[in-house]
Amino acid sequence: MQSTKCREANSATLPGKKTGRPRAIGPAGLAAPRRLVDVGISVTEAARTLRVDRSTGYAALARP
Repeated sequence: MQSTKCREANSATLPGKKTGRPRAIGPAGLAAPRRLVDVGISVTEAARTLRVDRSTGYAALARP
């Protein structure tokens, strides 16, 4: 069995295995920043409430 580094070097990752960093807010959590901003809370405060970075909050609002 090959090691992870060897599979990554050969671009032979496991089928179905996602690579990269996982998202800070999942699909179910995208509604929370939208609700907070709609109520009148700033994106910065909404991000602090959800314990995510401000840029993550803006990215969540930009998604459809």
